[in-house]
Amino acid sequence: MGLIVAFNLIVIALAVLWSRYTAPLSVTCEGSLTFADRRDDNNFNFEGEIVMRFHPDGSGYFTLNGNVLNAQRDWDVSRQETFRWRHMHDTLYEITITGIERFSHDALPKGVFEKYVAGLTLGQKRLLTVERTPEEAMVLGNFYSPLLICSE
Repeated sequence: MGLIVAFNLIVIALAVLWSRYTAPLSVTCEGSLTFADRRDDNNFNFEGEIVMRFHPDGSGYFTLNGNVLNAQRDWDVSRQETFRWRHMHDTLYEITITGIERFSHDALPKGVFEKYVAGLTLGQKRLLTVERTPEEAMVLGNFYSPLLICSE
């Protein structure tokens, strides 16, 4: 009788551990990004390339290279932001920005990018969804819309 109870407890413990296991996220996604904010008669447009990388150890980065048009001024933007990620629930992940490196040709004045793209400043947290499609594509997004769709 004691052996059956012990076996059942082991099976239950393994089932609980297996259900809480999150496979390491190892994703690289790159693509073109166009972002526009037209509120308050102060247009902000970003057009460029983005590379987003999630490492299995919970770290990652995204690199932005492109052009920002704001207040009738035009600037090059080129930066890499590092982050920590953690799995929250199902397809929901939280990222926390841990570092920002502006490359030498990033001419965007401080504060302009951050004013329009909330959650991309040092220490800020964002929630992202990471979903696989039946065609093996990867969709990175927020609660409202996809941001990047990656395929092989």
